[in-house]
Amino acid sequence: MKVRTKKRDSGNVLVIVTLSICMIVVPLSLVLIQIGMYLIDRDRAESTVEAACLVAANDLSRIVIDDPHFGYVSLSNYPPVGRGLRAPDGEPLPVVGINTLVGTVRQNTIIAHELGNETIGALVDDDREALDKTIKDLNFAWRCALSNRGRYRDIHGEEVILLDDVTDFIESHLPPNLHVRSIDLSQGWLVDEGGTTTISVPEPAMYARVNASDQRGGKYKPFRNIPLFNRPFSFAGAGASSSLVPLNQFQDADARHICSIVKIDCTIERDGPCRNFISASSDAFGILHCQACAQPYTMPDTGPRGILTLRFTGEPVPGLQSWSDLLKDNFHDNRVTTYEVVGGDYPLDGQARMKQFEPPAPPSTGRQFSEHFYYWLRNGHLRPHVDAVLRMVNDSFKARPLEIYTYEFASDGDISRRVIARDPFPIGVTADSQLSTVCDTSVQGGVSPIIIIRDNVSRLGTKHGGKHCGEPLEGHPLNWCELTEYGGDEHMAKGLGKGRLGTRLTLLDPDCRSKDASDDPNFFIFRRLDGSNLSLQPRRSFYSGGLAVDIEIGGISGSTAAQDVQSMRRLNR
Repeated sequence: MKVRTKKRDSGNVLVIVTLSICMIVVPLSLVLIQIGMYLIDRDRAESTVEAACLVAANDLSRIVIDDPHFGYVSLSNYPPVGRGLRAPDGEPLPVVGINTLVGTVRQNTIIAHELGNETIGALVDDDREALDKTIKDLNFAWRCALSNRGRYRDIHGEEVILLDDVTDFIESHLPPNLHVRSIDLSQGWLVDEGGTTTISVPEPAMYARVNASDQRGGKYKPFRNIPLFNRPFSFAGAGASSSLVPLNQFQDADARHICSIVKIDCTIERDGPCRNFISASSDAFGILHCQACAQPYTMPDTGPRGILTLRFTGEPVPGLQSWSDLLKDNFHDNRVTTYEVVGGDYPLDGQARMKQFEPPAPPSTGRQFSEHFYYWLRNGHLRPHVDAVLRMVNDSFKARPLEIYTYEFASDGDISRRVIARDPFPIGVTADSQLSTVCDTSVQGGVSPIIIIRDNVSRLGTKHGGKHCGEPLEGHPLNWCELTEYGGDEHMAKGLGKGRLGTRLTLLDPDCRSKDASDDPNFFIFRRLDGSNLSLQPRRSFYSGGLAVDIEIGGISGSTAAQDVQSMRRLNR
């Protein structure tokens, strides 16, 4: 009887242990397995959504808008290589990044103040006002693109559909048991020191007027007002590459910032027999809510900018011994007339002609020098340092007759001034829809020079910039910057960001004038430095720069200016 009792007791214990395992250990194991699977799925979903947010940020940087004042604008700079951004002349156009524009306007505000030049100050204020609308239009384009409203394209003319790109990426990278339920994309900005820019504060620091708290590593901080002479300036968050940023710093878009930060809210559904094992009435383990924020990228502003030429057809005129003299309104004007070029490049194109143009303010010679000097600086963006501009203005002229001063923006922030005996640019040509001014004036000593200013970069973009859209006119041959007869060589060109070493391109046909690679896919003007073919041909002026502004001062000896005056008057009748 005792043996039977012990066996019965041990059997009961076995039953209890078995029941315990079935009622406690097995469910607990299932819960732990479910939690583990949930954590794995959540990690995979979060990683996928974060990567998709970077995809959205990259797409945001691809969007290009056609601004009526500045031309093609984007979050990123792009060189003139895009198939979808061709000027009427058939060549591709560059894209300027919004931060580059903001930095350019702010730096030129400093230069106007340091020069004490009211004309430049008024022009830069006009650009700052236009910049406000550009920012508003860019914010609107981003908002529409993120909400899948409107059609936006990149530099190659390809449509940018952010929601489709993000959805496709997430669905292709999720495991089979995870499915997208909803995706919401939005834009905003960052607080608490969030974000970066690639825009350096003006140099030298004594001119920058930027507090230490408004810069990091010599770069402007984004999303904060960095005022200058009671004028607000704020930059977008954009780095050298797209990157994730903290969610807790994100703020919804408003009208006071360039709202470049992308936020993604994604809901993902989990499949599986055990997903609601713990709570059959809830989606606690069946639904994943994932969020991420990313800052887009911006490419650097590359390639040479426009060149300013100053030609004395006679001896240097007394009283006009430096740019400082030219920018002062100390001329005694007889007549100052501004012409607008219509119908093509004057006088190269047969239908081109000069049409008299009435500027908003009464023209004067000093004002004209200041205006076109400013347009040349604006074309250079952030290339020159402030002190380089001030040195250029104060350097004296020592040119002999028929010599040509060329002013170019160097890669190190300096402004290169050279005297060359041979001009690579078409003499006396003004680009379509651009401005030419003839000044019949006198200066001290009774000398009465005739001054012609031909500006190819005063009007920008496809709407107002003419057949070249405000891009500088290319020189001939295309490799003039590397040739000794034009005062250059390969190493000098490299210092200016030009030529074979500066652009990393090989030029196949220096005398090419009319051929277009888009007409013949087997024809190339440029190849890579290693000899391989380029998928996209850049604008010809990308190799050695182009003529932005040409100024001819007819002094003591003969000048073509007087002939041009009579020609323009005849054409204007």
